[in-house]
Amino acid sequence: MIQLDRSNTAIVGLDLYTVAERHQLGLVDAIKEQIQYWKSNSYFVSASVHQSLDGVRVFTYSQWQPKFDHRSLQRSAVFGEFFPLDSLQLEVTASRSVTTEVEIAVGDRITHLAEFRMVPSNQPEMVKRTTAELDRAMSNSPGLISASFHCSLDGTRMFNYGQWESKEAFEAILKQPGFNPDKPYWEGLARNEFHLYHVVHTETAE
Repeated sequence: MIQLDRSNTAIVGLDLYTVAERHQLGLVDAIKEQIQYWKSNSYFVSASVHQSLDGVRVFTYSQWQPKFDHRSLQRSAVFGEFFPLDSLQLEVTASRSVTTEVEIAVGDRITHLAEFRMVPSNQPEMVKRTTAELDRAMSNSPGLISASFHCSLDGTRMFNYGQWESKEAFEAILKQPGFNPDKPYWEGLARNEFHLYHVVHTETAE
């Protein structure tokens, strides 16, 4: 079982891909093969592959023992056939859930990955705002299973990894104050975009 690490003991690797829709499944298969290689690394904890509902994105959420930079791993030449990889090291800054344990598993749940881009000087304030927004989101969003904010170690980005019971449950939050794109809580600090995914593959260290 893969769990979102809320105690900050694991380093998170996030690999983001944009791909032509006709190549999405091929990319997923290539990533699955890559993860088998990752599993031989003693720092490896887990990896999960996410496939976007719009057909043109894939991302891998991986967990590693502290002090390991997964970006140093060699990638297969097959990845050169796709758009350039965007690979980041992240740490969890805040997390809330409706249950004690938050699991990443293949299934019908919707994963919402929101990306916030900013200048490094704005990241500390974004950490404060996102931490405050988590409690409000969890108490006012039926269908929200968990939300975990991560900051990039270079200070330029944050990500919200959210789990939802359905696409309809996610879309309902966009009508709430603070999440409505017309007046968002990140206004003046960051640029935001988000996409929806299904988890299609998971692996853990043996």
